[in-house]
Amino acid sequence: MNRLCKVLIVDDEFLVRQGIKHHMNWEAEGFQIVGEASNGEEGLAQVQSLQPDIVITDIVMPVMDGETFVRTLKASHPQIEVIVLSSFSEFEYVRSTLQNGAADYILKPKLDTNELLQVLQRTAGKIPELQFEPSHDGWKLGQLMEKMLSGFTLDEENEMHMIRETFPHRCFRLLVYKPQDTQVHVHKLDNEQLESRLRDLLPDVECAIVPAEGTSPVVLLNVELAKDEWMVQRIKELASQNKDGQDGPCWVLSDSFSSFEEMGDVYRTRLIKLMEYRFYYEDRSILVYGELPPLHPAGYQFNVNMFLQHVKRSRTEAAREYLQEHALTLGRDYIADVFEIKSFLGNLIFNVTITLADMDVQSAALEESKYAYFKHVDGASSLTEAMNVLDQFMAEVQECTTGEGAKRSDPNMKMLLEYMHQHFDQPLGLAEVAKHFHFNPSYLSSYFSSHKKEGFNEYLNKIRIEKAEELLRSDDVTISEISSMVGYSDHSYFCKVFKKFTGLSPSRYRRKFWA
Repeated sequence: MNRLCKVLIVDDEFLVRQGIKHHMNWEAEGFQIVGEASNGEEGLAQVQSLQPDIVITDIVMPVMDGETFVRTLKASHPQIEVIVLSSFSEFEYVRSTLQNGAADYILKPKLDTNELLQVLQRTAGKIPELQFEPSHDGWKLGQLMEKMLSGFTLDEENEMHMIRETFPHRCFRLLVYKPQDTQVHVHKLDNEQLESRLRDLLPDVECAIVPAEGTSPVVLLNVELAKDEWMVQRIKELASQNKDGQDGPCWVLSDSFSSFEEMGDVYRTRLIKLMEYRFYYEDRSILVYGELPPLHPAGYQFNVNMFLQHVKRSRTEAAREYLQEHALTLGRDYIADVFEIKSFLGNLIFNVTITLADMDVQSAALEESKYAYFKHVDGASSLTEAMNVLDQFMAEVQECTTGEGAKRSDPNMKMLLEYMHQHFDQPLGLAEVAKHFHFNPSYLSSYFSSHKKEGFNEYLNKIRIEKAEELLRSDDVTISEISSMVGYSDHSYFCKVFKKFTGLSPSRYRRKFWA
């Protein structure tokens, strides 16, 4: 059998895996790296799908260590040869792997190209059906591109010579084809189909699939500078033809760059970020770097306090309308981190459920379903999808507060909580509130605790600190003034309570917010 010897690398250190992959001209020596894994468990899964001839594995790894991995692998795949990487202190483990069928070992501190190649050649010689014949065709183009993406420098004399022959022009771009996850019944282009399609559409353009991480194919395009504008227009036409409503695929096109050496930087610093903007523009067939709409100068301003006040006053329809009204403005600040946007929306759900509890609204169904809403927001692939989840949540809230779900365990408790929210800035204690409602203070304390998770004083402090947070975010009132405005006569006590609730001092909270 005249073929390359297939090698799988199993090591929990990413840099070690990258170092081995780019240690030598693998294909020139008759080998091919077919995959990598970060622990023994992942390694076993890769073995099933890739069927390597040789596995290079570390000893010390999380989840499943190298010793267990070798024993399990040789029990199920005795024909696969194993080379073990180890340090001096791990020789007892190495001895165990050799007893379990490992072919050879290499000490990490002494790992060099010649020793690695010698061990590989000796091990490949033990595989009867593999006729070991080194190839001298050089590295494949994909491996050179992967090396560049990983931050390695290509050899000027040999490797860059091949690159310049393959990509002779001085204008490059990166193109991403991103099918929607919802396209279950829509035909998706695989890498070969995509490359063939582009070659037919762009006959004067050199193109090659980039071995980047992720499920979306990335293509390197190389064209004469004078034809760059024509190429961009042709790609826009292709994207438009493939568009099928919001569920259609999206194309993402980087800005142009003048040399192959810039590819890694363009991919990491610009293309990946542009792909994230797809979250805000799922209705566009293509996103082109430099052609996005201008950012809204004020960013995204959502008055959380106003939103929650609507909920507190049972004006859920108004809260829902306010949320829908501001949904579109989120996209104006499309450079905002998607994780932060999802966290913000998740916090809205959390704060609404807390507000309902403060209102003494009883809804076991909503309390249980909120976790599903958190999950759906976190898994949303677009802003529209995330906002639809919020709208469904608010519809359920509206049913709880205005329909049959608006059952409160005790109307007196509602009046008590409303009184505390209205008079928190006054010298408000258990005795004063008890006198106002004609309760015995001891009875009021027990009554309050039976309806709320926290006691009277802790709940009062929570109201005051929430208001203090709002005032601190305004940045136009001193901390000392805020202390008095929320009902604390002792400034130092206010700071102590504030830090207990938020984990930060008032001054640090303000600095962090305005940072």
